[in-house]
Amino acid sequence: MTEPTDKPRLSRVRRQEAMLNSIAKLIGCTALVVTVAVVFYVIVIQLDKAGPRIDPAYVAEAAQNYRWSGAELSPKDSRLGVPRPVLAKKNEGRVPSLTNSTLGIQSKTPPPSQIDVEALRPAIEEVVRKFFLASSVAEKAACSRDRERVQPLMEIYYQTHPLSDALWQKLGWVLPMDEPGHHLAYAQSLFADGEPVCLIIERLADSALKVDWESSVRYSELDWKEFLSTRPDHPTLFRVIASKPIGTVDAATSVSVGQEVIELKHPAEQGTVYAYFNRDDPQFRPLLDQLQSGNWTNVPLTLRLCYPGPTSNARAVRIAGVEGKGWLILHHKRS
Repeated sequence: MTEPTDKPRLSRVRRQEAMLNSIAKLIGCTALVVTVAVVFYVIVIQLDKAGPRIDPAYVAEAAQNYRWSGAELSPKDSRLGVPRPVLAKKNEGRVPSLTNSTLGIQSKTPPPSQIDVEALRPAIEEVVRKFFLASSVAEKAACSRDRERVQPLMEIYYQTHPLSDALWQKLGWVLPMDEPGHHLAYAQSLFADGEPVCLIIERLADSALKVDWESSVRYSELDWKEFLSTRPDHPTLFRVIASKPIGTVDAATSVSVGQEVIELKHPAEQGTVYAYFNRDDPQFRPLLDQLQSGNWTNVPLTLRLCYPGPTSNARAVRIAGVEGKGWLILHHKRS
């Protein structure tokens, strides 16, 4: 008489056991997932604490990923107007002092045209420190390339600009730059109260180290706003950023066969102009090479510009000359 009653009870027990087993499996799977997630999180945190991992290919484009800001150069996201360094991608304040080993350079002896940045680091830091702590134009000029030529320019420039407005702290990373006939380095200077500043350093024939002042302040011979308003017809030196125009440009800047037109902007001031040049003219070969190397986008250039006589188009200018590479003027070859 008890068998009919026992069967439903046994069935309920089995269903409960199956449900409990399912719940146990679900809890087990959830615990496994949580465990894996925790382990992964701990690994990521530990790797992050270990410091940045420097990818040589990433570092290899560092000198070309900077934007000019304020009176000096600070790392951002556009190309720097200097010759391409040995290696080079942007890693701003997170990049520690770089060495041959961290950059993946096997040889301890740099090529003849490159500075041994490891051996010269203390001397580079000293000249950079003096450059930024200078209390007079004469002191700053003593640390600068081509002193005789640039000191008169500095005297005029610092009549309207502060000589120093940041608290210098120390030298950051230093990279060698490959430019035949010159011994150049690209160095980051750190400040206690501002963004890092990047400079070009040159070792001269007498082994003295000097800072390139002109590129550090993107020096131009005339205020950009004044250039656009007065439209001078004589060649004037400017440090600008060039790109291939997007879409059509004014009829006054339309190009004929063999000509190129580029859009020019000042690195810190408003106003755009269009300049044209003959791509087959040998004097513009260095310009064409730089534009092609920079993919015709935000390429820093040092050009002599002027307006081509009376014109109703205030945005059409002529390129009268090309100076150096990027924003660095390279003079005679040095051994």
